[in-house]
Amino acid sequence: MSEDKYSNQENKVLPIEAYLKVRETGDDAISQLLSHMRQVREAVPVNRRLQAELRKKLLERQAELQQQKQAGQLNTAGSYQPGSLGRHPWFRPLAAVAAALLVLLACAVFWRFSGGTVYLEAAGTPQELTRFWTEASDLQPAVSPDGSKILVVRGGGLVLLSDTGMQLAYLEPPAGAAFRSPSWSPDGRQVALVLSTDYSEEIKQLSVEEILSYGKTRSLLLHSPGSMDAGRPKVMAAVESGTKEENGSASRQSKTKYYSRLVYGPDGKGLVYVVTSLGKTPEVWYRNANGEEKLITEGDAPTWSPDGKHLVVQRPGRSGSYELWLVNMETGGADLLGQGENPVWSDKGYLVFCTGKEQERILTFLPNGEPQFSVRQQVAEIRVAYLGKDGAPALKKIKEDAGWLAHSHLLVAPESRISSLEINWLRQQELSGLPGPKTLVLNEVQKCEGQVLGPEGKWLLFARRDGDTVALFKLPLKERWEKERE
Repeated sequence: MSEDKYSNQENKVLPIEAYLKVRETGDDAISQLLSHMRQVREAVPVNRRLQAELRKKLLERQAELQQQKQAGQLNTAGSYQPGSLGRHPWFRPLAAVAAALLVLLACAVFWRFSGGTVYLEAAGTPQELTRFWTEASDLQPAVSPDGSKILVVRGGGLVLLSDTGMQLAYLEPPAGAAFRSPSWSPDGRQVALVLSTDYSEEIKQLSVEEILSYGKTRSLLLHSPGSMDAGRPKVMAAVESGTKEENGSASRQSKTKYYSRLVYGPDGKGLVYVVTSLGKTPEVWYRNANGEEKLITEGDAPTWSPDGKHLVVQRPGRSGSYELWLVNMETGGADLLGQGENPVWSDKGYLVFCTGKEQERILTFLPNGEPQFSVRQQVAEIRVAYLGKDGAPALKKIKEDAGWLAHSHLLVAPESRISSLEINWLRQQELSGLPGPKTLVLNEVQKCEGQVLGPEGKWLLFARRDGDTVALFKLPLKERWEKERE
């Protein structure tokens, strides 16, 4: 069959109508289809050069995509390609927003801390841990550096408590002796304390393991001051009484010096303590690791500064109350801080102390609203002020205002509940039928038994008397920032 009768000279493409017409005439369908496909192929020109260029571009693009994929994997692994972030369209706006946020944050921090003060305050209510019978000596608790153990002296014996008030051990002193003023070393492994008899005073050093071991047997063997036998408590200092002749026989005199208020230094290499001689003012002494002793100053109840170069001590004031003094350990020079007693200097620079004041509480009122029956008493409250790591903030305020401690704030308020004595007095007034007003003046002074701060100053341990008993309380603390008012 001839191909010319199906060709189209203008379009070079065989019209489908002609093909169908020819097919209806009965020609071979397969031959006609092949002829039609051949004509279509010849009618569409193929650019071989263009085909080669397209293939080349496709191969180059494929190679470029492969390189970008490998570079992305390297960046994910942590490699940095300079300028890669800057090419992203979102990088510059995001960087501008981040810079603005940093500027605002810096301004907020500057505004906050440039014109404000950080205070230490109670973070809850005091929790009673345990209770003891009252004694002539105050309850002076000592807390281990990790805060897990508490040491107190009761009945001359050493009581070891947990941080919840549970008794872990009790160490009885030797016959005729008594323990006093325990102090923990900064590493928590040693305890220094005073062993007192009628004729001698010794500062001993015990390991915590020894206290637990002796506490099981409930007794500690007494030995001579110079003895250093293995397994025996180490004697750090001793005071022996003298002898005098009476009717040809020697008799021992009572001691004239007493040790108290032992406190380890922040580095654990030194110990300060108070020596009280009969008829003299108490003195604060320092003993280093080599056993050398040095008189620092007059005073009582020493507490170390965080940098270990200063002390705060209490001295009797002219008004009859105690005053707090900042003492330089090297020179012995002292600066008056103000009224207070039983100071405790925390690692964060806060000074916790007690002050006394006269308090009057109204118990009942008359029908016209005026006070009817009231109670007046000298009470103690626990206050706190910021002293810094070395006392520099205090010295600055002293130059500006002599009453630096007047800027302190209340930490623990005096107890205000009605005692049994006050209830009995109210009952007597009701039976007498006198309308009042009347005031009951209590001669008993409500004072601080002793307080100590826990690790990092997160809680305060203090003692408070309640009739014939003394309770040990634990108070959680927190820091609060306050903007100064303009």
